[in-house]
Amino acid sequence: EKSTERAKMSALKQPMGQKVLTNISVVRLKKGKTQFEIACYPNMVSSWRNGVEKDIDSVLQMDRVFKDVEQGEYASSKDLQKAFGTTNQEEVCKEILQKGELQLSEKERGAQQESLLK
Repeated sequence: EKSTERAKMSALKQPMGQKVLTNISVVRLKKGKTQFEIACYPNMVSSWRNGVEKDIDSVLQMDRVFKDVEQGEYASSKDLQKAFGTTNQEEVCKEILQKGELQLSEKERGAQQESLLK
């Protein structure tokens, strides 16, 4: 019984609203001096770019534009307006998806290198 009590206590100490982004692909686009990033589901970026996936919600983990995904730092409306001419998060996400550079995770890089060696 004490172990379940302890488990409850440790669960309560978890910070709420903090997203642990482990299984993600980051797409990065630099506009001027500012870098913008979006958090996507792995393997979905290529499906979107190939026209296989048309639902943006299936590609994006969050429909927010980041300055730094890892730090959880969102891009400001002012920066979005200046760089993209709009503050519409979804429009900016679509542009980053189309033009941005996909940052591969170590696992994806390893798999890609393996397939090149075969």
